[in-house]
Amino acid sequence: MFMNKRGLTQRHPSIAVAAPVAGRLFPLSEVSDQNFSRGYLGEGVAIEPSDDLVVAPFAGTVSHIAETKHALLLKHACGLQLLIHIGIDTIDLQGEGFDMLVRVNDQVGARQPLVTFDHALIRESGYPACVIFIAIGTAPHIASIACSYREVQLGEQDAFRIMLKHTT
Repeated sequence: MFMNKRGLTQRHPSIAVAAPVAGRLFPLSEVSDQNFSRGYLGEGVAIEPSDDLVVAPFAGTVSHIAETKHALLLKHACGLQLLIHIGIDTIDLQGEGFDMLVRVNDQVGARQPLVTFDHALIRESGYPACVIFIAIGTAPHIASIACSYREVQLGEQDAFRIMLKHTT
């Protein structure tokens, strides 16, 4: 909660995020890689995928794509960026099993397909296939991630919210 200019208490502003992938939504603290689970890269959540498609969780601009196609950044109109990282240590696959459907600087709509991946290949190669979502940004600052952990459907509206710190 924050106080507006009139001194009235209001809720934190937030960004509603549609489920970028179908599967079990779970806390970042349960991810096996400590860089993610300890929050070194920022606040976030993860989904154990039941499908091989990642869609845009909100309208925005693709600001970066990893050369190995296992990760990308999607920039929201407010400046916040969401890291979408498929699997743990999947950089070692050198792009095998990933098909990027967008390019850097593409404007995308919410629920637009971004990337397909072969979660069976990832698992067979000995890597966890969870898809990780990390809110990155300096302005606005991220206060927290709000959600209820559960099974989510691809594109499910309001799967989680990125709560922003109020700045004046």
